[in-house]
Amino acid sequence: MDAGKLWMLQDFIGTNKVLFRIPVYQRNYDWSDVNCNKLLDDTKQIIDTGEKHFLGTFVYMPIGGGFSLKEYIIIDGQQRLTTMMILLKALSDLAQKNGDGCYEEIEEIYLHNRHCEEQFKIKLKPVKSDNEQFLALLKNNTDALDEEGHIFINYEICRKRLEKWIASGITPSEIHTALEKLEIVEISFTKGEDDPQVIFESINSTGLELSCADLIRNFLLMNADKQEELYEKYWLSIEKALKSGTDYTNLNLFFMQYVIYKTSAPVNLGSLYQKFVKLFKDGGYTQESCLKELKYHADIFRAFVFECSDYPAPIRKILKNLRQLKQTTSYPFLIHVFDDYKQGTINEDTLRQTLELILSYLVRRSVCGIPSNSLRGLFIYLYNRVFKVSANKKKYYQAINKFLFTMTSKDAMPSTTDFERALKTNNLYGNLSLCKFLLMEIENGNGKETLNTETLTIEHIMPQALSSDWKHISDQDHEQYLHTLGNLSVSGYNSELSNKSFSEKKKIIAENSKAVILNSDVLSKDSWNIDSIKSRSGRLAQILMQKYDIERVTDDSIEFDVVNTITLNDYSDVTGKKLVTFKFDREIYRQNKYALMLLEMVRILDQRHPGILEQLARQNFSLNPRCKRCYLSCKRDNMCSPYEIEQKPGIFIELNLSSQNVMSFIDKLLEQYGEDKSSFSINVIAEETDDTDTEE
Repeated sequence: MDAGKLWMLQDFIGTNKVLFRIPVYQRNYDWSDVNCNKLLDDTKQIIDTGEKHFLGTFVYMPIGGGFSLKEYIIIDGQQRLTTMMILLKALSDLAQKNGDGCYEEIEEIYLHNRHCEEQFKIKLKPVKSDNEQFLALLKNNTDALDEEGHIFINYEICRKRLEKWIASGITPSEIHTALEKLEIVEISFTKGEDDPQVIFESINSTGLELSCADLIRNFLLMNADKQEELYEKYWLSIEKALKSGTDYTNLNLFFMQYVIYKTSAPVNLGSLYQKFVKLFKDGGYTQESCLKELKYHADIFRAFVFECSDYPAPIRKILKNLRQLKQTTSYPFLIHVFDDYKQGTINEDTLRQTLELILSYLVRRSVCGIPSNSLRGLFIYLYNRVFKVSANKKKYYQAINKFLFTMTSKDAMPSTTDFERALKTNNLYGNLSLCKFLLMEIENGNGKETLNTETLTIEHIMPQALSSDWKHISDQDHEQYLHTLGNLSVSGYNSELSNKSFSEKKKIIAENSKAVILNSDVLSKDSWNIDSIKSRSGRLAQILMQKYDIERVTDDSIEFDVVNTITLNDYSDVTGKKLVTFKFDREIYRQNKYALMLLEMVRILDQRHPGILEQLARQNFSLNPRCKRCYLSCKRDNMCSPYEIEQKPGIFIELNLSSQNVMSFIDKLLEQYGEDKSSFSINVIAEETDDTDTEE
């Protein structure tokens, strides 16, 4: 490794017969207008002060050229180098226009190699798409320039600012002289002696703003033998599938979800690159095999982030809905599902059913206000948990349905009752993307999109600020019902409606709104009050209830582990066994903690037989009358680990119990409640033991 200070123009760019090559593993040219203007600001400061300016470090590796050509692979500094060449091109054009002699020097010394083969004339060779644009710029081929690309945009920024300087009396030669005072540090590495990947990662750790996708591309391509071929065949296809113009955000999202999908473990941006490298090494991949797999999954992922013609309209519609709801946490699970579809494991109908189920589950959760922080974990393990028993793939949709319904944690499928109540009474306006989605689903639910979501805003019928026309609404009712479904609609004229009277609002809606289903019972009213809101909430809720109705699957043949069933006739077998589910009165509940199973059974029995729980607590219920230890009581006394039952303040239950004692407790409770003991059983993982006998 060699390092030293140089003048950017005279000593670095101005060297004759030199080719600066941006390798394919580098990111595309994407300096923003902010970056470009900063370079121009620095140049202006040099003009004003006459002092030199340090531009930064350039890291490169010399490789063999031809015809005495020096060829440098740029490892770090391509954004600054490309911008400098664009700035020089803009200065050259203006110098020529103004008859300034520096034009020829810029063209012959900095932009081109003198006395060199035609193929090596241009000193900078960016990556493929950028190279096409850079060549078009240097050859003044304006028809071929992409006006939304960074090369054209930054050229225009440079040209316009330089024009202003020249108009103020600064000559092109003076600008040229200022650029000659840009100083850099060059670091040169020797091929074969220094590992460019290690160098690159070291540079990145010092704060270079590279995305995880940049690092992954460099890792896969930098030391590859068939670098150009792999880039053309795989990486370019991945980029084209997922990028949007010059926005590469979806690439980072894809790699995040891909690593989660492959590892079934949580990943954050800070550890994504390291996790990817570990996955690559542990998986025994070659660079080509990894890129091939990435391309396959990128083709799947494209349908998640863009409208994609690869799938039928019903599939595309559901994916669009997921995008509108911003439910990216479901993507690792959906990659599995779409992979099964592409591999022929499931057919189109099963794919559609599964997507509808996931969408309905997410809509129900969101409407019910269940925090989304647990969703990431759920979708990380969902596929592996459902299909741990491979036979479940023969009942694909049914197995996923049953799993979601048998969970008893906060990730459990919200009940139809809870969903309906939340639709009618919850503040839906607090989640704007969800709110607009639901309103559009009501209006466009028949499959014909009569309203364009992009041009509409959410409108309150009873306004957010009550004027004198709304004095019949109390402050309490206004606060409670303002943001509920029955008081919300959509319009393209929100500012006009504001807090006008109901008659004025109704007139504007009648003349302008196309939301027929949403507004039918608004237009039929002479006044708007709380009863109107409640009635409309009920009507609109029924539309959504029907749309997101899910028939629960109760197929007892579907299990999610290889399990053994244990009944209350022989619960001594429970010791050391891992709980999976419990069954009571033909209803299956997913639970892996014995103590939580006990609490769930207490809740179920209390709902069936109100009053008995309080009676048992007053009697200081115990499993053994001769034992002083209480298991249910109105006091904490004589309990090792008293837990106050949430639904029953003042009643405590003992939870410091072995799995066998939990089963004994449930056995005694069923006896006290007069329930059939044979209706209760548990499933435990077969042939697996747990040395810990106590469930906290």
